[in-house]
Amino acid sequence: MGRYQLVDFAAHYQKGFRNHVVALTDVPALLEKFKHFGCYSSYFIFSDELLTYMSAQTVAAPSVSGYQGKVWAPYLPIDLDHPDLLPALECARLLSDLFLDRWRIDPHGLQIYFSGAKGFHFMLDTRLFGQLAPARNWPMIFDALRRHIAQHLPERLREVVDLSIKDRMRLLRLPNTVHEKSQLYKTLVTPADLLKLNADEIRQRASQAIPLTLTDETGLLSQVAVADNPAAGELLRRIRRQYKKLTHPAFEYRFNRVNDLNQVQFPCAGAQAIWERHIEPGYRNNCAIRLASELRLLGLSAEECREKLLEWNDKNRIELSGDELGTVVRSAYLHRFPYRYSCHDALLRRYCPLKDERDCHAFVAGKSTAAPQGKSGR
Repeated sequence: MGRYQLVDFAAHYQKGFRNHVVALTDVPALLEKFKHFGCYSSYFIFSDELLTYMSAQTVAAPSVSGYQGKVWAPYLPIDLDHPDLLPALECARLLSDLFLDRWRIDPHGLQIYFSGAKGFHFMLDTRLFGQLAPARNWPMIFDALRRHIAQHLPERLREVVDLSIKDRMRLLRLPNTVHEKSQLYKTLVTPADLLKLNADEIRQRASQAIPLTLTDETGLLSQVAVADNPAAGELLRRIRRQYKKLTHPAFEYRFNRVNDLNQVQFPCAGAQAIWERHIEPGYRNNCAIRLASELRLLGLSAEECREKLLEWNDKNRIELSGDELGTVVRSAYLHRFPYRYSCHDALLRRYCPLKDERDCHAFVAGKSTAAPQGKSGR
């Protein structure tokens, strides 16, 4: 765990209920204090960065809400919840079979609890997935893991998996604490119990606490070794690859901005020719949009581009209205990336004074302002 030893503890009779950040090792004493009634803890574990975040708040009652820092988790919780316990029990039996018989995970890596009301909590030891370092994206990855695992269930049972427990500050009822409404305990259930007991028998067993065998009183600190699992590890790697693709740093187009707007020189001879001459009716708007695109590629803002087009319009007697030029500029700056007209563009070729591609390369090489390049990253 290293520096990650803090949880947000909540209890039904605790003043303010939430925002009591304590060391995980202090939770057993708090369970005694509140008589194991309606006690909860965040299942993600935090470093003292969370305390710094709270102390920086200027409100009277600092809150953990909105915290986006790194987290670590000893268990991946899967919450099965249904108003009728029978679908949740059927779902629990199928997931137990998936993990123990099909994935063949280390049995010590799975803790199953009756929630005390309408479902079950499956707690998968994160060591099954390999060595997990603290990270900011675990809430999103845990959510994806649950969604992939839910796909192994029949479609009619997928809604039993509660997919709302994805935020990093989510609380989970602690083992052997009493549910406020049902007055039943959240109790440990073995895979064998799931197979041989019906819903009523499971509820009857939850009238009293059942000692935990593989964890401390919080259910969050394992006291046994757990081997990693190939199937679990492969699922995590696949989700991480997908996550990396979805969150890859956005491509950012970087411009080599011209230093002197009074001395604009285009790297395209055709655009330069359009800039320097009168354009006859029928070609004016199309020439204007090509100039606007080139000006954007030179790093000018939309307002700067509009000023330069007005200058071109006046000096060459183009006779386009300000509104028309404004429309051209909006079109050129509408999309995230600028558009570059190539030498194959018929209109640029119409005005280009160069004979062939070799002359074009020489023209570009001779310009003091090189053509801008797009680069990925920031």
